[in-house]
Amino acid sequence: MSSRRPLSSLGLAVPVVTKLLDADFVYDDDVQSLKPTELSAATGLTLKESAEVLRLAASVNAEQPVTVMQMIEDESDVCHVVTFCEALDDMLGGGIPLRAITEISGTPGIGKTQLCLQACVSVQLPDSVGGVGGEAVFVDTEGSFTVGRLKDMASHAVEHVQNIAGDEIDVSSFTIESILKGVHYFRCHSYIEVLAVIRHLPVFLQSHPKLKLFVIDSIAFHFRHDFPDMMARTGLLCRITQQLIQQATKYNMAVIVTNQMTTRIESGGSQLVAALGETWGHCPTMRLTLHWSGRVRVASLTKAPHRNNASIQYQITKAGIRDITPFMADASTPLTMDSPDRKKRKLSTSM
Repeated sequence: MSSRRPLSSLGLAVPVVTKLLDADFVYDDDVQSLKPTELSAATGLTLKESAEVLRLAASVNAEQPVTVMQMIEDESDVCHVVTFCEALDDMLGGGIPLRAITEISGTPGIGKTQLCLQACVSVQLPDSVGGVGGEAVFVDTEGSFTVGRLKDMASHAVEHVQNIAGDEIDVSSFTIESILKGVHYFRCHSYIEVLAVIRHLPVFLQSHPKLKLFVIDSIAFHFRHDFPDMMARTGLLCRITQQLIQQATKYNMAVIVTNQMTTRIESGGSQLVAALGETWGHCPTMRLTLHWSGRVRVASLTKAPHRNNASIQYQITKAGIRDITPFMADASTPLTMDSPDRKKRKLSTSM
């Protein structure tokens, strides 16, 4: 992809450039996802002027064709953020992939936020022990982020890295403090604030080049409640994912979005499905659904470009996301979503 170019370098008239700069549109990629009507409303330009700006910006950012062999080589170079659950990492092809958007959906208490917190820790594993040595942004829309929980996971990750590094590899810089400093937290109380963070992401990436993970927990919360117009919501969500995948590809970054569940009524009854509609389902690169099977947590891969759909079992411990022990796999007693036993187990295993 071409490097960013100032809009002032595209040969536009001075009054046009002035209006763009006044509206905080500085680079070509600031406008590439907009429509002429949207750019006109934001800047005061005429529709004709807006269309010309978008045409010139698009010509600068036009992708050059690549060969299939180059695509294969690029895919083989993609790194992953491990989850510390070997079964889950194997199912995902090595962990949560960079340069992709991974959706994690599930009912409350199943472990969506726990998996996001685990990824925020795991993305910082030093490259000397097979990690990507990055940092993370956590966009919290529901207020589910818990500093104490993140610190627990960080403590166990540091201990694990020290054990595998031994005396031969210096991992002294990988500490609880460094992990906490490597997670950048945004609390968003409306979809407008979420959009502001996403729009600011390119600038944030410029000043934080180690950023390798961007988490929105959850993408559904504000958009389900603040958008009575379903078509407008779907269109906006699609544009958001386009922006995120562009940044993920350009900066070699993983994106995780969590989603809520909703009930879909069918002729034969009803079933729980990921929220935000069927059109949204085409936006994420990978879709992971967390659910219960008896007393055991299950993660099911339902969409992935180069992986077969599959399911694995996992558990949540004080250390974080982990593989289940053999005796847990036999716990197959069915539980309903409102089961008191389930609620008690949620409290005891969430830490």
